[in-house]
Amino acid sequence: MKNQTPFALCLIGGILLLVSQFNGGVNTIYFLWLFLSGIPALAPYLLIINVIMFILFLIAWSGGAAIIIGGLLLTTSFVRLGKFIIAIAAGFGLISLILVILWIGLVGGWAALLVLSFLITTTPWAMGLILTIVARSTAK
Repeated sequence: MKNQTPFALCLIGGILLLVSQFNGGVNTIYFLWLFLSGIPALAPYLLIINVIMFILFLIAWSGGAAIIIGGLLLTTSFVRLGKFIIAIAAGFGLISLILVILWIGLVGGWAALLVLSFLITTTPWAMGLILTIVARSTAK
């Protein structure tokens, strides 16, 4: 069985994300859908955009379960699909985390960023995100 280490990292990271009930990428996908549906030039493609956003929403909403399934796919011949699922589930969560850090930095200043950095390093969802990103990058 290939990709045993990335699968183990995905399993641990997925369990951490399930325990912390992480689904942070859902809001990012929703705001992206609102932005794309508000552009008049994309009106003829709105059905395609809705289907794509719904699939991305389902993957991001499932959070840790999607990461565990993606890690399981890494051990089969569907490595690209597993990497894609992990990228969607963890990637939109990472984008949401970066947006929160920027917002806190602009509104609260350095002291708020210090408190936020402490919270991020001690929470299971942050550790789960880090483990899944490492797992995705080491999978072959």
